Amino acid sequence: MPFPFCRTGLTGTGLTGKGLTGAALFSAGLLAALTLGAPQGARAATAGLHAEEIVRFPSQDGDLTGAVPTALTGRFLRPTGAGPYPTVVLLHGCAGLYNKNGRVSARHLDWALTLRDQGYAVLMVDSFGPRGIDQVCTHTERAVRATVERKRDAWAALAYLKNRKDVDDDRIAVMGWSQGAGTVLAAYGPGGKGAGYRAAIALYPGCRTPLKDANWQPEGPLLMLLGGKDEWTPPEPCLELAKRDPVKERTEVVVYPDAHHGFDLPSSPLHKRTNLPTAPAGEATVGTNETARQDAIARVSAFLQERLRG
Repeated sequence: MPFPFCRTGLTGTGLTGKGLTGAALFSAGLLAALTLGAPQGARAATAGLHAEEIVRFPSQDGDLTGAVPTALTGRFLRPTGAGPYPTVVLLHGCAGLYNKNGRVSARHLDWALTLRDQGYAVLMVDSFGPRGIDQVCTHTERAVRATVERKRDAWAALAYLKNRKDVDDDRIAVMGWSQGAGTVLAAYGPGGKGAGYRAAIALYPGCRTPLKDANWQPEGPLLMLLGGKDEWTPPEPCLELAKRDPVKERTEVVVYPDAHHGFDLPSSPLHKRTNLPTAPAGEATVGTNETARQDAIARVSAFLQERLRG
């Protein structure tokens, strides 16, 4: 039976854990695996010989744990053709990489397949499962923070990929959503270890933290895609941030006036989410804006083509 696109089951810190005894690799069975694991609305995988590899690598959070770093898990997808491949790291939002059924969420699966089909290798990083957390959207005090634990995970993903022979270590980008987009800004800012990323993409990040830092600037090219009606992570702080020197010289910002939070979700009707401590009003409308979604796919594709292949 093909390995499904679902949660690995590895929890806790350290380099050992239950449910993952090593890298699981398959190719011919990926079509069935993606179909089994894809939630309703996610695009089906195209036929062909592709491979998904379940990987693990240490976070760079040893300074936080005081001992062994967290053993992160990830899902690595390779495109057809011979490597080394340009590669994109995907960082999930506050709901985690997986849905309630243990499958990779529709948004992350859709983007991973889109990028893979364009010839990129993709690494989806799970920052929550290995730490025994399902989600932090409804948590006032978040145990896994964008500016602390997760930026170290993004640095660790970069270090891991640079040691893979099938990855072009000079052509790696990072992309995230919501809390994952905030992680992009934290990891790709000054004074860290994110300079090895050649480009970065942030979809509806919270920009209040970097805005408070007068020295913040991206390490390189940055694309921010924002919803004009986003009630969870309003666009105004990001727009103010993007006006600063030298941020504006490295940053492209697109605002979709009629789009809410999660506008790139595939086939997700607009709905109200409540109990959101980080949203200004404690609640927010979330869901697909198909026009914005299609434009975002086109802009991300063009941005990566220029930055990783130009």
